[in-house]
Amino acid sequence: MEQPIVIDNSETLKKRIAATGFGNRFDKTIDEALAAGEKEIRPFTSEMIENRRMDFELEIKTKDGKGYFNGFKGTLHNEDGTSVAQWFKASDRISMNEAFILMMDQKNPRAILKTYYNETGERYNQWVQIDFTQKTQSGNYLTKRHNDFDQVSKLNDYSFVELSSIRQKATAAAYMAEGRQIEVTPVNQENYKQVNIIANPERNTFTFLDGERKPLSHDQFRTEEARQRVQQEKSTKQSSISLVKSPGASATDAPSQENSDQSKKKNSPDSADPVKSNRRPRVVQESEPKQGKSI
Repeated sequence: MEQPIVIDNSETLKKRIAATGFGNRFDKTIDEALAAGEKEIRPFTSEMIENRRMDFELEIKTKDGKGYFNGFKGTLHNEDGTSVAQWFKASDRISMNEAFILMMDQKNPRAILKTYYNETGERYNQWVQIDFTQKTQSGNYLTKRHNDFDQVSKLNDYSFVELSSIRQKATAAAYMAEGRQIEVTPVNQENYKQVNIIANPERNTFTFLDGERKPLSHDQFRTEEARQRVQQEKSTKQSSISLVKSPGASATDAPSQENSDQSKKKNSPDSADPVKSNRRPRVVQESEPKQGKSI
């Protein structure tokens, strides 16, 4: 009788999967598959998260007597009947709930703050966000990674009733670091009674949304001090641009006859290169995180 395959780290494998949010629901499936000598295991589950269905398919492979959890594919079913799928690598340490948050809003993608360790054991924070307008060569949506920024300091620039103290701002920052949105009341309620805020680490700031999920301008919610500072920064920038512009074209700016002739020749119909059609969809190479483990 053929001896069943023995995986010396099967318990570690199951604990790793449990930590991703799946608990112990796949333990029996994993044990039976390993005992049967299967080389690839793909457990499946369908969950309701915040009243929306999301499917998860894990990928586990065995090699040289060891089991490896490569990651999982998440498929979110939108309220309009469409669906969107994304592959999450195990090395990114994204949980099933975090995957839902990253995928739940494809128009205004959420970002979550993760903590990782580099190869020397140094700890660093990094925001993770999915770009639903671009795909990688593997067909996955592009995963963007952004450096951390001081959310509390940024919140000091805005006037909201529920964010009047440092403690309230710190609580709001921690909540947004999980990819959640907060609902606040503007001190100036001339246009909006309530505003939703989500983190926007790509620009080191936030995105303000109305009740219909439409982005709102920042200036209307800024404190007077912050508004004046931003206006001063804009004026300084415009002045700097004006200084580098020449008031008029000098003789040295005029193109030489030789260059002019070459330009005419280059732009003539006879010398122009034929336009090549490119109907292939745009793909990009997915950016990789720094090497190291995460928590």
